[in-house]
Amino acid sequence: MDDPTYLAYGRHVLADISGVSDAVLDDLDRLENGLVAASRAEGVSVLGVLRKKFQPRGVTLLLLLAESHVSLHTYPEQGRAFFDAFTCGIDYDPRNIFYRFVKDLNSATYAVKNVERGTADSLLLASA
Repeated sequence: MDDPTYLAYGRHVLADISGVSDAVLDDLDRLENGLVAASRAEGVSVLGVLRKKFQPRGVTLLLLLAESHVSLHTYPEQGRAFFDAFTCGIDYDPRNIFYRFVKDLNSATYAVKNVERGTADSLLLASA
């Protein structure tokens, strides 16, 4: 049997976030620290971070994970952000990364979409 960590299967979480203060959504360091901490708490390996502070406002963050990626794009003037995380295999759950991260965004509201990627065959192999 193949190592289930490397199955052609994964979970993808997409979230629309609103109701966050413009100051928080424009704070590149705070958001980066929150994403990295939430990712590490799930146990994934953060290989690198790409970050961009836009003028006059807004940030984009991309965490490259050994297990795939996490990204965040903010629109402070509208109090909104878009979160995206994908983890390969069955050992990690990107929903946990999202919920840990969003907990620190005071009074945030959000809509989450969960998408399973890959095939059921991959999961059957993992349980064999």
